[in-house]
Amino acid sequence: MNSKMMKRILLLGAIALMPFFAQAQCEGWNWPEDRSSAEEKNVLYTDALRNGDFQAAKAPHLWLLKNAPSLNTSIYINGEKIYKGLIEETKDEEKQQVYIDSLMLIYDMRIANCNEKADVMARKAYSAYRYNVKKKNELQNVLKLFDEAYSLNGDNVDYYMHVPYMSVVVYNKKYLDNLSDTEILERYDKIMEVIDHNINQGGKYADKLSDYKGTIDGLLVSVVDVNCDFVRTNLAPKFEKNPNDLKLAKKIFAFMLNGKCTDDPLWLEAGKVIQDQEPSYGLAKNLGLKFKGSGENERAEKYFNSALELTEDPAQKAEMYIMLGSMKSGAAARDMYRKALSVDPANKDAYSAIGNLYFNSFNQCKEEKDIVKDRAVFLAAYDMFERAGNTRGMQSAQEQFPSKEEIFSYDYTKGDKLTVNCWINETTTIRSRD
Repeated sequence: MNSKMMKRILLLGAIALMPFFAQAQCEGWNWPEDRSSAEEKNVLYTDALRNGDFQAAKAPHLWLLKNAPSLNTSIYINGEKIYKGLIEETKDEEKQQVYIDSLMLIYDMRIANCNEKADVMARKAYSAYRYNVKKKNELQNVLKLFDEAYSLNGDNVDYYMHVPYMSVVVYNKKYLDNLSDTEILERYDKIMEVIDHNINQGGKYADKLSDYKGTIDGLLVSVVDVNCDFVRTNLAPKFEKNPNDLKLAKKIFAFMLNGKCTDDPLWLEAGKVIQDQEPSYGLAKNLGLKFKGSGENERAEKYFNSALELTEDPAQKAEMYIMLGSMKSGAAARDMYRKALSVDPANKDAYSAIGNLYFNSFNQCKEEKDIVKDRAVFLAAYDMFERAGNTRGMQSAQEQFPSKEEIFSYDYTKGDKLTVNCWINETTTIRSRD
């Protein structure tokens, strides 16, 4: 055994062989029988730590760990600072690993002596990730620590733990190939459940957690080919057995959306389950668009109306009225577009939509007695396109205006007011195309 390895064993042994008093408490100050020595060591190490002298802090701190392990939580909080400081300032890799291993033992002693397992296990997992994740022989242990930390803390895992946990999962798969797709997905689900819970709770990290979801999705697909076939093979049978399983529905919906297989009936079924149990404007809108695209207008209308009820945002309401109008014709369609304008008067799409209705009504409304009156639908369409700022629509409508000769022949004058017949019943101004 070489001298470096011997030193490592001796340094670790100094901590590892100390007594652990399981489920003790470190509240208050629990001075040992030799109080004067403990007070002296406490002053020595805290002064050295305050001055950033981690080497000088190590020996008196070690004495306290050995002789007064339940003295106070501060010896573990400060011990973490000491060994992190030693790790950062040490260039020698073997000595650095000694300090890393010693830090891990500090966490173990705090768990054993201070009854703070959940919080400290999370701190230990994160430190193990920080210092050991690039070491192949440590990867399995780091994963185990994260598994335990999440098991102990549940929804209370700190926000900064999620991406490292998924990263550790990925490293284990890539470098050790010791996880199946199912085992990876189980951990992914666990992380996402905690994130979703905490986003729903609000708080200052909600936006950051939303960003993390995309990062974690990216990590997942780097090791698991979550394509549509994967979903059909692995998740569809479970969904058939539990068609109201919200968590499973969310997973199917997200994976199939990411895999761009939203034409699959399974995606729609998953979406409907989510909408039934956790209704939202965005999902109702997307389901409506999907059914509209497949010609299922009755279903589409149901979801567009549902979306209307789920938002107070004027722009969103207007968008839904426009969607509803697009599935109707004539006056019924215009009523919807006018409702869009009533909630959002500045909505240009609604004006364009009305313009298109008028433009396309020529064959329906023409009487073939008065060409100027027949072509008045294009004058009305132009008015709507103009209000929308739709220059292309304006140009198309203008090309269909009556000619100067037609205006003259039918005894009209440019600039006169004219009421458009049929269902339109709008008053417009006579203009010519030439």
